[in-house]
Amino acid sequence: MERRMIENEVKALIVLFSPFMKEMVEMMYLTEQPVLLSGEKYESEVGSLPRTPSGQGIRETISWIRAEE
Repeated sequence: MERRMIENEVKALIVLFSPFMKEMVEMMYLTEQPVLLSGEKYESEVGSLPRTPSGQGIRETISWIRAEE
């Protein structure tokens, strides 16, 4: 518990000098607990979304990159 208090005090000091660190500290809550994202709410509004298997997506992306070179 004491370590967490010291960490918070150090963070508070660092953000005074670094806008980037201010944003990092603000987003740290994302590393403290797992964040589960779901598209259910979005899909209920706009309908089902197309899904591409990861292997197919990687192959198509590589093909696109090679075609652009």
